[in-house]
Amino acid sequence: MMKFAFVTGANKGIGYEVVRQLAEENYTVFLGARNEELGLKAVESLGKSNVSYVQVDVTDTESIENAKDKILEVTDHLDLLINNAGIALDFGISPTELKIETLREEFNVNFFGTFQMIQTFLPLVKNAQRGKIVNVTTDMASQTMFDNGQAGHLNLLGYNSSKTAANALTLSFGKEFGIDGLEIFSVTPGFTSTDLNGNAPGGKTTAEGAKIIVDYALSENGYNGKVLNNSGIIPW
Repeated sequence: MMKFAFVTGANKGIGYEVVRQLAEENYTVFLGARNEELGLKAVESLGKSNVSYVQVDVTDTESIENAKDKILEVTDHLDLLINNAGIALDFGISPTELKIETLREEFNVNFFGTFQMIQTFLPLVKNAQRGKIVNVTTDMASQTMFDNGQAGHLNLLGYNSSKTAANALTLSFGKEFGIDGLEIFSVTPGFTSTDLNGNAPGGKTTAEGAKIIVDYALSENGYNGKVLNNSGIIPW
């Protein structure tokens, strides 16, 4: 049976590299992006016949439904749903200076967007032989690791807490799924130099960050309900 994957926020950065690596593993990959021009350009630059563009804005219910309909024209199942789309708007802004509109916007993408993607595409993931949902997170979302300094010191209330909330989706849906084949887990690639952080120096390359996500996505091990970094399961 052909294997299919849908990756959101995939016209650049880690998402783009996840698409490339999955395509090289013979997945038929739907490259999800809000902007059609950028999405089509990304597909063209990859130059792979098993990659196609699907428009999706994770903050727009109609867009998510349209993306599902487009994918259903090709397949009735998704082996992998990779919720990579995310925003970080509060670099350099202290919690006391953070505007509530900014906080809401971050939660709208990172939490509510991920929630809607999971609910909408769950029937397709269930139709796969061993379907998996992978939520891309950050080690700064781990309250334990952030508090004890293991996860860097960027006190980004909006970004970090919205990703902590998204980790809670992983836990809750994982509890519902149980151990019967269907899996959901979160993966942090760790500090990676991307547009998200202004290509801050000293991080992993996007290819290295993506490989951590892809390796877990393709793993035979069960990680349902867990949050993972390149070393294994991390605390909440």
